[in-house]
Amino acid sequence: MQWRERLNGCERVLIGLGEEWKLREGQKERKEQVLKAYETLYQWIKNKDYFIITMATDAVIFDTCLGSDRERMICQKKEMDIFPACKDADSEMLARMERVFPQREVPGDTRRQRIVAPCGNETWQQCSKACTKDIWEPGEIPDGICPHCGALLTGNTIEASVYIEEGYLPQWERYTRWLAGTLNQDTVILELGVGFDKPGVVRFPFEKTAYYNQKAFLCRVHRRFPQIPQELMGRAEGFMEDSVEWVNHNGIQ
Repeated sequence: MQWRERLNGCERVLIGLGEEWKLREGQKERKEQVLKAYETLYQWIKNKDYFIITMATDAVIFDTCLGSDRERMICQKKEMDIFPACKDADSEMLARMERVFPQREVPGDTRRQRIVAPCGNETWQQCSKACTKDIWEPGEIPDGICPHCGALLTGNTIEASVYIEEGYLPQWERYTRWLAGTLNQDTVILELGVGFDKPGVVRFPFEKTAYYNQKAFLCRVHRRFPQIPQELMGRAEGFMEDSVEWVNHNGIQ
C-alpha cells in the first residue's frame, strides 16, 4: 500500500475528517470504534508535523490524545538554523558543531492547536438569535439564556439559524499558515470519511492541495465516494470502506 509507505517517510500530514466521524446520541458501540480510531491516528502522527480539519461537530476529538491542551509537539531546533553560514562546512566541522551546540528541543503547539473545526462545536454555545458574536464554553451560562437579549442559547455549529463563525476563525488562520508551508514538502493527505455534504470544506480543497504540490500523496477513504481525480492518478489511492473501520483495520504501525 503506497499510503502507508508514504506516511512512514513523509515530512507533513494533513488530515480531513468527515461526516463518518460524527457521533450521534446512543451510538455506544460506534463511539468505542471512533475513540479507538482517534487513538490509532494519534499513534500514526504523534511524531509528525500535522494539522487536522474535522467536520464532526460533536467535539469528541478534543477529549482524545489528539485534542490535548497540555501535550506539546516537540520541534527539533538545529544549530544549523542558528548558524546558516556553516551549512557548507565539511562533515568534520559539522560534527564538531553538533557536539558544541547540540540540538535543542523547543516546545511547539499543543495538540489542540493543530485541530480546526470549521463546522462548529456542539459543546460551545451561541445566542440562537445571533444578537452577539460572543461564544460561551460549557458551563459558562448555566441557565442556557443569552445574557444580552434573553433568547435561548444553541450549539455553535452550522446547524444554527445564524452560525457565528468567530469560534473557529483563529484556528483556521493558524491552519492556512501551516498549509502554506507544505508547498513542495513531502506531504501525505489523509481524507477520511468526507463525502459531498459540504465538499468545499475539505474534499475539493484537499484535491487542489494535492494537485499543486507534486510531492503530495492523497489517500481518500469513504464508504461511497472514494474516487480519485484523473489528474492525481499515481499520486493517490482510494478505498471504498467506512473510514473509521479502515483506520482500525490498519491498526498501529
